[in-house]
Amino acid sequence: MLPYNITTPAPFSFTPKGAHMKPMSLLPVPRAGIFVSATLLAGLFVAAGPASSAEREHGAHEHGVGQLSLAVEGNTVEIEITAPGADIVGFEHAAETEADRAALAAAAARLKDGAGLFRFPPKAECRLEEAEVHSALLDDARDHEKGHDHEKKHDHDKGHDHDKGHAHEADGHAEFRAHYHFHCADPAALSHIDLGYFTAFPAARELEARTITAKGQGAAELTAERPRLTF
Repeated sequence: MLPYNITTPAPFSFTPKGAHMKPMSLLPVPRAGIFVSATLLAGLFVAAGPASSAEREHGAHEHGVGQLSLAVEGNTVEIEITAPGADIVGFEHAAETEADRAALAAAAARLKDGAGLFRFPPKAECRLEEAEVHSALLDDARDHEKGHDHEKKHDHDKGHDHDKGHAHEADGHAEFRAHYHFHCADPAALSHIDLGYFTAFPAARELEARTITAKGQGAAELTAERPRLTF
């Protein structure tokens, strides 16, 4: 079985002044409001400027380059990563063989390992409370596991949605979107995060990072040579 959602609900709400927010369709409707801040994370790249916003709206992506959004409020840290499928699993077509499906499952598990991907200052005492990974590639692999008989039982609308997922992959724009919810006992000790992302995904060259904390908004370009996000 492929790894999917961990669910540990915890209330969270964050609406800073001046943040331009928009809905994020890939994340599920939150239980108990845990992902209210997901719209804020999506809005960080909209607020970054017209060019960045236009690229995001039209689904443009560059192999090797992903986006990271981070929001901190009180004891809560929300992080989202959006990356091309080629960076995460090495391909962007629907998994065609057992080897493809095994590679996809392993890549999704690595991406879901928020505790391994993000190293906080020890004094902050941060722990991962929830992680979610979404991709059309995962949806396709999950449908394959259910079998063709089960797929026939899907309603007409879901069939169209599945077709759209295949069209999306055929266009070469299959992405992964991961969301992480951390609780930090001592947020005053939060000064930076060291990323293990580039070690876990060697095909990734860069993460365009946007942050919003009590100190304000920030931006950085993270690479394997510069994996520390300071805020």
